[in-house]
Amino acid sequence: MARRPTVTSVQIAREAGVAQSTVSRVLNGGSVAPETKRRVLEVVAKYDFQPSQAARSLVGARSGLIGVVIRDLTNPFYPVMVKAVERVLHERGLRLSLVTDVMSAEEGLALLRREGVDGVVFTSALEGEPLAHRTTDHGIPVVLCHRTLEGFPADQVEADNVTAGELAARHLLGLGHRRIAMVRGVAGASTAQQRGLAFRREVGGAGGVTLTEIDGAYDYSTAYEAVRTLLASSEPPTALFCHNDVMAYAALNAAAAAGVPVPAELSVVGCDDVSLSAWERIDLTTVRQPLERIAQVGVELLLDRLDDPDLPHRHEVLPVEFVERSTTAPPA
Repeated sequence: MARRPTVTSVQIAREAGVAQSTVSRVLNGGSVAPETKRRVLEVVAKYDFQPSQAARSLVGARSGLIGVVIRDLTNPFYPVMVKAVERVLHERGLRLSLVTDVMSAEEGLALLRREGVDGVVFTSALEGEPLAHRTTDHGIPVVLCHRTLEGFPADQVEADNVTAGELAARHLLGLGHRRIAMVRGVAGASTAQQRGLAFRREVGGAGGVTLTEIDGAYDYSTAYEAVRTLLASSEPPTALFCHNDVMAYAALNAAAAAGVPVPAELSVVGCDDVSLSAWERIDLTTVRQPLERIAQVGVELLLDRLDDPDLPHRHEVLPVEFVERSTTAPPA
């Protein structure tokens, strides 16, 4: 098959009968009359035109590309969030470039710079990890979604993790549990810090309650082994609060392997309410985060920042909701 001829935006503009700046506006999702946009897109499709990122940066135009940094694609939380980000970007005529934790900070930054992203959405920032800081140091606008960093010079949006921890504690205490364990997330994650502090404070204020804390690192395997060990102790807990749903799934399977019936002998509460949690075979009691709304607000904050770099930084906290299903009950 013969290769299609290489064309430039100048040639696209000439054939469509418009200015080159109009072609740029169409390709970057700018405001263009519908008929003009149709003519430009017809010529673009005719030549399968793909504008060079380097050329765009030379003329000072936006690339129309937004970087999204995530930590763990195996966690069902992140595909939901990435899909929501992608949907909002698509509605604005923008595209997504994904960076995962397979890459080092240096590799991630090199990719973001090479692709000429207009800005970056971080969904899994951790204390001490350098990529977010290095990205801002290179003048690339950043928004932190889901996980936040105190004092970080960027717009941030998160769920109300403090209320999430409080709701989980009140539910288990209200059922009458007095031997409770908490399966913690990653130590440097704001979500784990906020949920843990609130749950600990609420349980501590009840009196007469034993609270055991174990590390699950937001990881299925780590949480599974930790819960198996905990359930084999001389006085195992009657209830667990897991900092995310994936660790709650691990707890449910660990209980099944140990012959501990849920909820008859062990109540389990998660946090996130990803779609799997509502499946009948799981039916997890959990705290629902507004995942899609977090993604939407994050993209809106970033696009506002691109339009006006001098805006004061904003920090949005979105409400959560307790969802009671079949994995919790009063202690036997």
